[in-house]
Amino acid sequence: MEETRETQQAGAVPAAYQPVYPAPPNPYYAPPVKAGRWVRFRRLCRLMLRRLWYGAAVVGRVLRPYAATLIVAIVLLSVIAWMSYLIWGPKPGEPSFQRAGAIPPAAAIETFMQGQQNFNADMMWDAYSTNYQAAQLASGASKATLQAMTTARHNQGFQYVHYDYIGGVPVDTGSMYFYSVDLSVQNEHHYIPIIFQTDADGKIVDISSPLYPPPPSNK
Repeated sequence: MEETRETQQAGAVPAAYQPVYPAPPNPYYAPPVKAGRWVRFRRLCRLMLRRLWYGAAVVGRVLRPYAATLIVAIVLLSVIAWMSYLIWGPKPGEPSFQRAGAIPPAAAIETFMQGQQNFNADMMWDAYSTNYQAAQLASGASKATLQAMTTARHNQGFQYVHYDYIGGVPVDTGSMYFYSVDLSVQNEHHYIPIIFQTDADGKIVDISSPLYPPPPSNK
């Protein structure tokens, strides 16, 4: 019996040495990386497009039986909208203007027009400034020639029916006034423009009108 134990102990294989390693430490927990603004924006756009596409598909299935009617209605509404824009929309190249301020007519101009209606050259001549009178005299015109012209027009049947004051604007040396006169000649009415320019004292320094062409120069 003792021999058997010795034999078993002699035949037993000694156990191999197993080194014991320490357990590895727990790995460090890294928080997830936060997406940037551009990434979030792209994700939002994709989500919105998917929702829009899905909604369009649902609506399309519902409206599919009425597709022809909807197409005709859309075409008609487009034509109506285009025609409305052409009629009531802003027109290209529309002129823009600024209205001049209100300036009362000068007293000398009213005197001139009253003399013109009465064919009175004295009143017309007195409405001129001294410089304009001198310029008329230098060019060969005078109060006598003005009276001769007004008398000739009276004999021809001229009638200054009505004056329309259009407006006036200030200029560097005075003011400029715009009128339209209703001229009747042998029962025929003509509307003639007259532009008066006055000095700082309100006296006439120039008249531009087909009724009063500039006098011929002596040169």
